[in-house]
Amino acid sequence: MDEEMTKREMEEQIKKKREQMIEIAKQYGFTNEKTLKSSQELDNLLNKYQRFFRIPKIREYPTASFSINAHPDLSSLTA
Repeated sequence: MDEEMTKREMEEQIKKKREQMIEIAKQYGFTNEKTLKSSQELDNLLNKYQRFFRIPKIREYPTASFSINAHPDLSSLTA
């Protein structure tokens, strides 16, 4: 995918491809090879869009581990 392509441009491409696919399906039917090819092209655009503009999932954020029940050793602080 061209890095110059903006989110809006990709959304416009997806919209146009979806409209084309619907028109092809109306003309040739949902199981026609032309409709299936158009559907696959739309799928590819949607996949690219999701990869490029996806929001990171929570599990992808760095984590810090700690223990809630941990108590510091205070024995060295006695006078």
